[in-house]
Amino acid sequence: MRILSYLLVFGLFFLSSVSCKKNTLTVTTSVISSVGVTTAYTGGNVVSDGGSEVFLRGVCYGEKAGPSLTNSTYTQDGSGTGEFTSKLQGLKANTTYYVRAFAKNVKGIVYGEERTFTTNPYFSSTTAIVQTNKISNVDTLGLKMALNGQILHPGGGAITESGFVYATKMGPSISDAKVKSKDLTTEFTADFNFELGVLYYVNAYAINSSGVAYGEEIQVKIDRAKPKVKTSEVTEIDSTSAVCGGNVLTNGGIPILAKGMCWSTNPSPTLNDNFTNDGSGLGTFISNMTGLYPFTTYYCRSYATTSEGTTYGNAFSFKTVVSKLYIGMQYKGGILFYLNPNKGGGGLIVISDDLSTSYVWGCSGIDIPSANNTGLGSGILNSEAILNACSDQGAAKLCNDLVYGTYSDWYLPSMEELAIMYNSIKASGLEKFSSGYYWSSNQKDANTAYRYGFLGGNIGDADKSSKQYVRAIRKFN
Repeated sequence: MRILSYLLVFGLFFLSSVSCKKNTLTVTTSVISSVGVTTAYTGGNVVSDGGSEVFLRGVCYGEKAGPSLTNSTYTQDGSGTGEFTSKLQGLKANTTYYVRAFAKNVKGIVYGEERTFTTNPYFSSTTAIVQTNKISNVDTLGLKMALNGQILHPGGGAITESGFVYATKMGPSISDAKVKSKDLTTEFTADFNFELGVLYYVNAYAINSSGVAYGEEIQVKIDRAKPKVKTSEVTEIDSTSAVCGGNVLTNGGIPILAKGMCWSTNPSPTLNDNFTNDGSGLGTFISNMTGLYPFTTYYCRSYATTSEGTTYGNAFSFKTVVSKLYIGMQYKGGILFYLNPNKGGGGLIVISDDLSTSYVWGCSGIDIPSANNTGLGSGILNSEAILNACSDQGAAKLCNDLVYGTYSDWYLPSMEELAIMYNSIKASGLEKFSSGYYWSSNQKDANTAYRYGFLGGNIGDADKSSKQYVRAIRKFN
């Protein structure tokens, strides 16, 4: 009976001690590594939070024993339980330091075991003095770079090995991954194969008979630049189609596999919506957007795709026209003023603004018999005849030189085309014109050409050297 009582008491004591241990804030101090002249690395492990969340953890360090949050320098390395790494910096050369990890919660502060280390001297009779230099020759296609280091002082013996240590956490040492230098010169280098988007901690090292020496740690992270693509303005908007395009300016160091245009009724179209494939590589491209709905607002933007994903350009919005063409509508670069009633369709477009309010017909003293056609559809023939007959800068050349959007087939209208324009969209108020005279492409004689008055729709003529209004037209099929 007495033995049973002892066992019961012992069991209760054991359970109580285990329970108390679980409810105690506990932290340990990591070993010191990668000791340099002014830096070193350590850390800790918050084994238990004691039932309350740890809101601050790190290490305290100083030149006196028993470093704490109140009498020494300390790091702040996050919160919660688990392992953490701490960088000690701003140290004095050839000086002994005391280090303790700490963890803090609402119940108080707990310290880990104390460790000591001594920083390297600036010039040592034993270990070497090493410097980590900047990286160079970064190749984002081959995923390779050059690491560079320098031996400032060889220490007390010949250098038998040099290179670089690296890790994905602070404080890499010779026990971590390393790459050896190509030779044992004072300034040394090594090729390093990396992964994009990974943060590496890198440190140069050198070994002589007295041991390993480290430089100052650097951080290396290479992200590939995204391609740069620009969207062109939307042109040739019809009821069910439109033309756009873009320019892939840079590829970010990786080949462009596909480029084109995507569009949707949503403001940010992607390849999950409608899209074209207009080739690969850098440079400009033209995209034909088809299958659109009439009188609907669409958004479009260019794209460029590499093996790492898709980059989009700036977005444009546009609205398709109604399905049935009508006089006075904005269409294919201007105002629709004539529709061909025949089965072939097509019609005539006039640009929305005067090209000039005061311009000569040109070619004074030159007889151009082929520019005497006055009928519908003859303006383009007259204009060609004028351009072939003389090189003077006149109304026909002004129209011919016009480029508006993707349209460059403008010409000076004939008298009948001007009359139709006046009666269909000027007299009805569908488009605004000047009340003055507009040059036609019809010559009267070597010194005189015909003009059409938009005040009352009257026909007239004037000396080719006189100055009248000019408005260009184009035809479509």
